[in-house]
Amino acid sequence: MNSKKLSQHEQDFADAMALKLRLNREQREKEEERRRLVKEYGEFRISIARGVIEDHPGLSLEEALRMIKEGGF
Repeated sequence: MNSKKLSQHEQDFADAMALKLRLNREQREKEEERRRLVKEYGEFRISIARGVIEDHPGLSLEEALRMIKEGGF
């Protein structure tokens, strides 16, 4: 950027855009991770894991899938 100081409005706009870009990037990363998990474990196991998570708050999807796999299912 150039050396002139941004007005408060311009700074607020820049901050909002940076936040929007960060949130979009995080959302894309979550979607990519979900696609990877579905490819690796299948939609059926994912649905079972989500049910387990509802019954056990605090359990992550990855942990639930690992436990299902270790259980032989």
